[in-house]
Amino acid sequence: MNRTYLKHEFLLTAAGRRTIPFLLFIGTLLLIYCFLLVPNRETPETLDIDETKLYLTKLEVEQEQRLKNGNTGIILMTGQPVFAMNAYYHGLFSAFLNAYEDRNFLRYLHLRTAYLESDPSVYIQDDRLFSNSPFPGKDREHLYHQTMLRYEDYLSNKCTVTEGLLFEKTGLQSLQRFLQTYGFAFMLFCAVYFSSDIVSRDRLHRSVLQGLPVSWYRQLNLKSLSAFLYTLLVIFAVLAVGVLLLALQFGFGPADLNVPIMTAQQTFTIEDYGVMGILKFIGISLLAVPLLVYLIIRLNTVLGLLLKNEWLVLLFGTAVIFAERLYDGRTTRELAGIDISYFPQIYFDFGKIITGEKNYLLNTETITVAKGFIVLLAAVLAVELLLFAVSRIITKRRLYQAR
Repeated sequence: MNRTYLKHEFLLTAAGRRTIPFLLFIGTLLLIYCFLLVPNRETPETLDIDETKLYLTKLEVEQEQRLKNGNTGIILMTGQPVFAMNAYYHGLFSAFLNAYEDRNFLRYLHLRTAYLESDPSVYIQDDRLFSNSPFPGKDREHLYHQTMLRYEDYLSNKCTVTEGLLFEKTGLQSLQRFLQTYGFAFMLFCAVYFSSDIVSRDRLHRSVLQGLPVSWYRQLNLKSLSAFLYTLLVIFAVLAVGVLLLALQFGFGPADLNVPIMTAQQTFTIEDYGVMGILKFIGISLLAVPLLVYLIIRLNTVLGLLLKNEWLVLLFGTAVIFAERLYDGRTTRELAGIDISYFPQIYFDFGKIITGEKNYLLNTETITVAKGFIVLLAAVLAVELLLFAVSRIITKRRLYQAR
């Protein structure tokens, strides 16, 4: 009976009137992401060919004018001759342009690495970067260190440097970036969406379901399990298809790449950074997915019993997964006098936990992967106890009562 009921609930979720349109929406977003957003994504490392050519033309005009006037010029701060510096940068950016247009990305990588090592101000003094950040200087240095670690990894691994690899567009790199940015928000919203009506939809068929020879608490467990399995199926299918589509365009990428991580919050120099294998990062991230999805679905089951309306459950469930946005995410290190690392919502964006990005943003060292799993498991236990208690109060008979 349990297996039959589980299959019944799974099929109800899969064929629900809200499910098909949502899957089509996800599919459309996936195609847009893989064929428009990633291929056209620009970073501070993206070379703007037109802008580079304009810069070289301006340098050439300036050099000709200085030769005509017999004035090389002096940089007052350093005493260096302007003419010599212009000649250096003209040669450097010409080499950038030639390497990029010839698609010799290994040469481009060597040139760019040497340039950034000699002049960190390319990042640190770029006012266009993190212009809306409360700590723009800190964030620019952070991005600079991450970029240098990536470039060092590409060169030390002696891998084939392609455009996709250099600009993080390969299948594995795109998956890593997705998990480290808005991937977990997407996955948790899927959990909220697919489980928002698992309780309320039975109220439409109360005469049929009231006599089922399955206890009420077991019904709730089977409903949760069906939504859990279906949500994981959709999530992993979307991730697999996305990686495959990007791999067809840019390759899977080397499996021995490393991801920059922050290991301490002491000096805010390169000494506080390290690396982690990309497969290890992806593995830990995906290990956290079932735990987070299960937590959200069980919480939605509680909300379903209390609210008895799928749209209210969807609203409140969505509010839960974005609860961290309700307070300042860069300065709040305590809630009600308790260290924020003891609250489960801080771990909803688990990709940032693994790389130390969350510690960096909050300027703390208390948020760790191990603590994240412990806190989430404790949250699951608390929700399980809450669901058990609520199911004793909101019984099947009470839920099915006429409105």
